[in-house]
Amino acid sequence: MILCRHRLNCAWRRQSCFYLLLTGILLGSLAACSTPRLRTTPPLPPAVADLATPPGFTVELLVDGLSSPTQMIVGPDGRLWVAQLNGGENEGKGQVLAVNPESGGRRVLLENLFKPTGVAVHAGRLWIAAGRDLLAAPIGSDASVGLPKPVFTDLPFNGRSNGTLTVTPHGEILYATTGARLGDAAAPGSATLWALTPQQPSHPRALATGLKGAYAHAIDPQGRIWTTEIGDDPIDEGFPPDELNLVSVGMDYGWPQCAGDRKPVQRYGGTAERCANSQAPVALFPPGATPTSVTVAPWDATVLLVALWNRGEVVQVKVALEGDHARGEVAPFLSGLRNPQHLLVWRDGSLLVSDFASGAIYRLKRDR
Repeated sequence: MILCRHRLNCAWRRQSCFYLLLTGILLGSLAACSTPRLRTTPPLPPAVADLATPPGFTVELLVDGLSSPTQMIVGPDGRLWVAQLNGGENEGKGQVLAVNPESGGRRVLLENLFKPTGVAVHAGRLWIAAGRDLLAAPIGSDASVGLPKPVFTDLPFNGRSNGTLTVTPHGEILYATTGARLGDAAAPGSATLWALTPQQPSHPRALATGLKGAYAHAIDPQGRIWTTEIGDDPIDEGFPPDELNLVSVGMDYGWPQCAGDRKPVQRYGGTAERCANSQAPVALFPPGATPTSVTVAPWDATVLLVALWNRGEVVQVKVALEGDHARGEVAPFLSGLRNPQHLLVWRDGSLLVSDFASGAIYRLKRDR
């Protein structure tokens, strides 16, 4: 997501521009705070030598030359399937590609999609989160993809991306609707994490509410659902931190009346009582960090890896369960990227990390 051109976190752009005026520091990822210029070609990927990880990991550049990649999945043909914007955010040139990660060869599965940010393969179909729509396309026996048809159109949203798609062990598809305010409350149907059953797509169930932007999700080996939260709505002072949450079905996570670790937001009618009844986050990230992906570390099931788009880094969160709740300790993991977009555990147990700005995918392996 291009921070200023792609409206994933444009409220943070305004705050960031204010900070730039105060500090006089021009951060590369915020250069578009003035009138943005569309790039004709992506910048060169960060060199592997410029990426920093803890000892014991090897990094390699796996794929380059992509155009604003969003979500990656393992395709039914064993290849890497990647959605990409393939141009400006609203140009409607989005694609889904099948990429051979070893040879770099690629073929176009779908094109002319509007803002494809999420993809999932389930029940013989390719599911696509495309702007306000959720689409599904049949997959042939040769892994070809047919014409996508709408499952939902005009989903509730706040003008920003509704994020990624995740298939659960129970055969449901997770998707989110971003939060739009109606007065001091969330507009009906927005700020919600949903679970859809392909056999009954017209009746999704709401898993959790009060989530401004549950952009990315992960399922751990025990079947627990984790989600990121991009909470860029102005609060009483500045902007709220972003979050990592453990999903408790039926719970409310507080937006817009509560922010961060259940702190009341008075401008939206938040009270201590209201926020005490909301679900506490597992971990907090700096305001505007923009967590666009989360996955379970393939080397440690108690560690979650989170891509912080606007900070150019992937962090690790060591989680400890406390009954039905969890707490996490955040530590650095991978830095030096431009805009880390999506994380995927590959078939060999390595970790793939895509970089939105440079169109590259890196592979991290743990040294044995």
